[in-house]
This record gives sequence, structure tokens and C-alpha cells, in this order.
Amino acid sequence: MKKIVTLATAVLLTALPAISQIPAAQTETTVVAVTPDFQTETVKWSKTANDFGTVPMGPAAEVTFKFTNNGTAPIVIKSANASCGCTTPTYTKTPVMPGESGEVKASYGTEGRPGYFQKTVTVTFDNGVSQVLTIQGTVATETAPANKNELK
Repeated sequence: MKKIVTLATAVLLTALPAISQIPAAQTETTVVAVTPDFQTETVKWSKTANDFGTVPMGPAAEVTFKFTNNGTAPIVIKSANASCGCTTPTYTKTPVMPGESGEVKASYGTEGRPGYFQKTVTVTFDNGVSQVLTIQGTVATETAPANKNELK
């Protein structure tokens, strides 16, 4: 038994320096991260949040978010996804050339939704840049008058 342990130890000590000389497998990894700095260099938003304050129940609460393409190539909005079905986004469908502007409109349906709300629209461009736009406000519990000019 002593001979086997001695032999195994000798084999390991002899092989160890040879193993350490074998170069490790080299792999190349490229990580691309979209940072807020990158986003502001490519797409500049006039604002990314809107507080409606208190709005009447009934008519939709709507806001337009404008952006400028500060990049060197045209960009296209690939998608604009709302956080729920009560918010409807519409957006510029055509390519936005460098130096030109586009927009995303967010419309919140207030009917039957009294109280505070905070919703988001995530906009994704074809170049991988994305931006979360936020809307918030409070819907009054009273409905909006049908027509202010109505005779009483």
C-alpha cells in the first residue's frame, strides 16, 4: 500500500508542472450595456414623466412626449408598450432622421377609474435604446360636465 501512495504522489508531482504550462482556453466576451448616458447621446427626450394633477373622470388624460434623434443614423420606434390596458400609446411610425424629432402620445382612460394612478409606457427603438415614460395623476370622483355652455 505504501508503494501505491508513493507512486501516485510521484506521478502527481511530475504531472503538475506540465499541467500548469497548458494555457487556459481563451474566450472572448463582449458585453454591451445600454446606460442612461448612451440613451441621452442617441435619443434626447424633452421630458420622461408627466403629472396630470387632478383630472375629471370621463375624458382621457393625454400627454405628448417629444424626443430628438441625436445619433448619426435614422431610428425607428419598434414598440411602445403600456403597463396596462387603461393606457394607450401612439407614436411616430416613420424613421426619425438625425437631428429630427418624433413623439409618443400616452392616453389614460379615466372613465370608471377614480383615485390615484401611475402608469408607464416603455418605448423601444430599433437601435436597442429604450426609455420608460411615466404618467401619473388623480382622477376626481365626480364626472366631467357634459357641456359647459348648456342652458339651465
